[in-house]
Amino acid sequence: MTDAILSHTTTALHSVERRAQVLRLVPAIGNGSSMTNARPSSKDRLESYRALVSAAVEVRDVFADADGMNLEVDGMDPGEPECICALPHACPTANRELILHHIDIPADLIAMLERTGKHLHAAWAENERLRKEIERAGGAPAKNYAAECAMKCSEPAFKAFMEARHALARPLTDDRVAARVRSILAISSRTELNTSNEAAARWRGMVNDFENWRKQR
Repeated sequence: MTDAILSHTTTALHSVERRAQVLRLVPAIGNGSSMTNARPSSKDRLESYRALVSAAVEVRDVFADADGMNLEVDGMDPGEPECICALPHACPTANRELILHHIDIPADLIAMLERTGKHLHAAWAENERLRKEIERAGGAPAKNYAAECAMKCSEPAFKAFMEARHALARPLTDDRVAARVRSILAISSRTELNTSNEAAARWRGMVNDFENWRKQR
């Protein structure tokens, strides 16, 4: 008798914990329609979807009766299933299939997104490799270094680097940083970073120096 009570209590606690976990995930999936709540990032939403799919209880049984189709999952009591959804005969076929596969379909979509992401990353890496080979062979610089330079000049960490390693006096404004970079690289305009392999090489050297300096802080 005691073992049965303990088993029932443990199962009930697991069910409550599972439902509480799902409720905690719901706010991260909101559409951000509230003026005070911004829509979560794509990464956060995907993580929420993945967590929800992982936490979802698989359908134990599907049976039909006079009213339609019923979906059951394991209930709080061992051996006592719970009906989580009743689909009437009038339910459209597409809706019925989506509900029947409410775990499999999003899980498959998430897996496809992950595989696509890996393929895109591999393609991007290969593209960068080929562009750098062209640059080493005397072709145009491998990337838009001018745009990269503009972004770096507005980064607080890069500004601190320019102050520490290149004696840039304060105030550390974007314009003062950009002017100091042009002076060090011996260029009159950032556009030269996209037209001159020599200037591009000097810029890459500065970026590498910056990354090493940041790691040592």
